[in-house]
Amino acid sequence: MTTTTSTPPLFSVVPAGIFGPLASANREHYWLLLCRLYEEFFGPDAPVPPSHGFPRREITAALERYLLADDPWEDEDGQGPDTPLGIRANAIHERFRTAGWLRQERIGAREMVSMPPPVAQLLSTLVEFSEHGPTFVSAKMRSIELQLQQVAEGQADGGTLDEAADQARRLLVSLASMSLQVRDLMPELSRAETTAQFARQWFERYVGQLFIGDYAQLHRADHPLARRSSILAMARQLEAGPRREALAAWYREHAAGGDEARAQARLARSLRRLHELERIDEYLARLDEDIRQANRRALAFLDYRLRAPDRLDVLLRRACRGVLSAPEDALRMPVAPGGLMDESRLRPPRVRPAPIPRSANATAPPTPEQLARLSLLRRIKRARLVTAEDMARYVGRHLEGADRVDSAQLAIASIEDLRAYQVLATLALRSHRIGGLRREDPLGRLLRGFRVELVDHGPDTGNDYLHGPRFRLMRTGARPLESA
Repeated sequence: MTTTTSTPPLFSVVPAGIFGPLASANREHYWLLLCRLYEEFFGPDAPVPPSHGFPRREITAALERYLLADDPWEDEDGQGPDTPLGIRANAIHERFRTAGWLRQERIGAREMVSMPPPVAQLLSTLVEFSEHGPTFVSAKMRSIELQLQQVAEGQADGGTLDEAADQARRLLVSLASMSLQVRDLMPELSRAETTAQFARQWFERYVGQLFIGDYAQLHRADHPLARRSSILAMARQLEAGPRREALAAWYREHAAGGDEARAQARLARSLRRLHELERIDEYLARLDEDIRQANRRALAFLDYRLRAPDRLDVLLRRACRGVLSAPEDALRMPVAPGGLMDESRLRPPRVRPAPIPRSANATAPPTPEQLARLSLLRRIKRARLVTAEDMARYVGRHLEGADRVDSAQLAIASIEDLRAYQVLATLALRSHRIGGLRREDPLGRLLRGFRVELVDHGPDTGNDYLHGPRFRLMRTGARPLESA
């Protein structure tokens, strides 16, 4: 299997056997020992370690202390719980050293132990992942916006841009995985033995651990999620503005080793990750639907538990034991004598009565004039109706070969064009209000492959039919609008 340039190599950074202890029968114990060693010796909360490491005896003594409170282990490699404590501690140390978690060097007559920096960073990431709680979208969006403001104003360099792009990617990954966690939790909660246990797990795990920390405020106008348009505007400004050359120079000097192509690719990757925030509404809509389904299932389960007879399983087991121990005569079915499937016991076919002939209230067929008026009314309603396909054809005709077009350049040659222009002006006004266009707005379904932006400065525009605000159409996808 060959690796591509887009896939970062993992085992060229960390040792190849790094996950061996965490895949063994005692993986829980090995993980606990690694966390304790990291917390006491190599982590950020521990004292600053010596540059040459710790003596081996100090590490094995700490392992012996841990083993006193973590016994017994499963028998592995001949090291059972009855093996002396010192031998087991040295065997665990040797396992960590062989796997690459610890590095042992001889300095003079002493053997010193340290943890390689890439391994320490990997362990810190694993600890952070295991301690991950609810996502706070507000703090992440505010942090991304402030960092982009510093970059746009020239107060920060490409490192800050990289950090903002990584935060945007982690936010989207967190929202994408949240739906899967909600769906996976329901079968586990359904196995609760009692109603009280189900309710406790529901509120402790579902609400307290899996929900977005500020989910209740996501749809408010003053939430930082409404600042998404500002973040995207700054990303477009960095992409095409005067700051792009300075950022490319920083990447060329610090991240690409003087290679111009690699610097431009690194800058384009960071900007592309920021542009992915346009899809955050899709993730939130899917999360809302998953949460609604989870709520319905939980309410149905609680309703069943509360309405079902108490100790139903005990009653069923008692009935089964009674059937198995009852005599044969007592198990006869309570039915009358005779054949159960005889044709005389079948219900006779149902005869439908003949319909009563109507003698009054006869309807007269419409006249040709009425039919013509009805057809004309349908054509009038259809001409005034703007569908997504109609909007895609109208916008695609003007955005063909261009990425943006001003409202003054939009042509109106028919009633359909006039209605499309009116809808675009309405979308521009609604998207300009605080919080942007509402996700439940029915006009939002017409935005396929493009978006509408109200132009604050400049006079209003007009044509032979309408006089309204000035707005701008911008393409958001690479595919043709007619097929969007």
